[in-house]
Amino acid sequence: MNKRLVLAAIVIVLVAIILCSLVYFLQSSVPTPQPKGEEYLRFAGDYQGGVETKVYLVDSMLFYGVYNESFSRSGATGSYSVNKGDSCVIINGTIKNEYDNDYYFGISADVYNSAGETIEPILTADSPQPGFTVAFVDKGATGYFEIQIKYAAKGIASYDLFVAFEPSETPPS
Repeated sequence: MNKRLVLAAIVIVLVAIILCSLVYFLQSSVPTPQPKGEEYLRFAGDYQGGVETKVYLVDSMLFYGVYNESFSRSGATGSYSVNKGDSCVIINGTIKNEYDNDYYFGISADVYNSAGETIEPILTADSPQPGFTVAFVDKGATGYFEIQIKYAAKGIASYDLFVAFEPSETPPS
């Protein structure tokens, strides 16, 4: 009886070690960019010369998920559709509005996979167009944003966040 109990305990410990090793291997084999924060965001690309804004990125984090609803968006880059359950990359974060007014901000991102390819476009349910998400933040306050990009793989290597256009007192359309 004691031999069976000792053998069962050894088997349980070995199975636990194997499962922990497998989980560690799977997590370490999928690159995930480090969280970003504690910096002022710049305008995207050549807009306003890419100068620094008064939007302070408190923190941000990238993870993989799925869309919670179906929707379509059209814009300058084309028309796109998303179905509930489609895989996506999600970047969420907190920004602080250091301007003197309450504003809507268009937050955009450049996202790259491990092959160096750009993953796009941003397709977020809260945004009226592809390419950015919208966050309203009172002056001196912090607010939350979430960017979603339709993408079925898990090989994101890096991302950079930007303010897409001038802050506005009215929401973009």
